[in-house]
Amino acid sequence: MKKLGVGVIGLGVGMKHVLSFESHPNCEIVAVCDFSEDKFVLAKEYNPLLKTTKDTNQILEDPGIDIVAIASYDNYHSSQIIQAINNEKHVMAEKPLCMNFDEMLQIHAAHKQNKKIKLSANHVLRTNSRFTRLKTDITNGKLGDIFYLEGDYYWGRKEKLFGWRAEMDFYSIIMGGAIHMIDLIMWFLDSRPISVQAMGNDISSRGTRLQSNSFAVILLKFENGTIAKLTGNGGCVHPHFHGIKIFGTDRTTIHNMTGAYYLDTSETDSIPIPITEPYPEKESREKVIHSFVDSILDPSITPLVPKQDVLDVMSVCFAAEEAMNTEKSISIKYLN
Repeated sequence: MKKLGVGVIGLGVGMKHVLSFESHPNCEIVAVCDFSEDKFVLAKEYNPLLKTTKDTNQILEDPGIDIVAIASYDNYHSSQIIQAINNEKHVMAEKPLCMNFDEMLQIHAAHKQNKKIKLSANHVLRTNSRFTRLKTDITNGKLGDIFYLEGDYYWGRKEKLFGWRAEMDFYSIIMGGAIHMIDLIMWFLDSRPISVQAMGNDISSRGTRLQSNSFAVILLKFENGTIAKLTGNGGCVHPHFHGIKIFGTDRTTIHNMTGAYYLDTSETDSIPIPITEPYPEKESREKVIHSFVDSILDPSITPLVPKQDVLDVMSVCFAAEEAMNTEKSISIKYLN
C-alpha cells in the first residue's frame, strides 16, 4: 500500500504531530512548515532529510501531500483548513478549529463540497486510560444518574500566554484552554448542552501584553438537567493538570493532584476506592492521529474524534464567549 503523504504546518506542538504520523506504518512526512529557522534545526535533528519551508502554500498545494496537520497560530487555522479541504487534503487540526462561528460556517460549507475529505481535531484527553474508564463507567450506569460535573483546566504554563497569544487581536482562554474540558465532559456524557453561562477576568495577567481574559468559568446545562462547571485557568500557580469531579446518584468520582478514586458512601469513615489507570499517559495521545489515519484508509472506521464532535465543541465555545461578553445565558446553536 502506498503511504499517505503528510505535511505539517507549525513546529511547536506540530512536532508531536510529526512523530505521531511517522509512527503510523501507512504515513510518511513529506514536508514541514514554520516561520522559525530554529524550529527547522530541531526538526532536522529528528530527520536530517526532512523538507522544510516557510511557505504554507508549498504544503497546502503539494499534490504529494494527502493529509495536512495544522498546528499554526490559532488565527491562521480557518483559512489553512479551508485551503486544504479545497485542495482535497484531509485535515488534522490543533484546537481551536477556528476563531468564530462565521469561520466555522465557511469550513462547514467547504467540507460539504468535499465530503470524502476527513476532518478532525487533536482532542487528546480522549486517549487517556483513566478518562476512558470514567466514560465507560458513566455509560454503563455505574455512577447512577449524573447530575453535576466539574472540569478544571489548570494550564500551569502562564508564560505561554505572553508569546504569540499576546500578539493576537483576540485570544480566547475558552478556546485555548477550557475547550479541553468542554470536549471531555461532552464525550463523557455523549450529549450536547443546550445553554451556557460564563464569566471571566484578566486579574492574573494584568500588566502584560495579553489583551484578553486569562481566566474563564463556564456553566453548561444539558437537556436532561445535568449541569457542568468548567474552567480555563491560564494564570494559575498550579502544575499543568486536568481536574475532574463527577457526581452521580450512586457514586462520586474525584480526579485531583493526590490521585483518583470513587466514593460509594457518604459515611465519614468511608474508604475511597482507588482508580489506578495512568494519567497523564502522554504516550497514548498518538491514538487520535492514528485513528484518524485509519478512518482515511478504511471509511468504515470512525475516528476517535469525529468531525461532528469537533463542530459541536466549537459551537459550545462560541456560545460561551458570547455568554462571557454579554453576561447572559446563551442558547447554543449547532451545525449538523
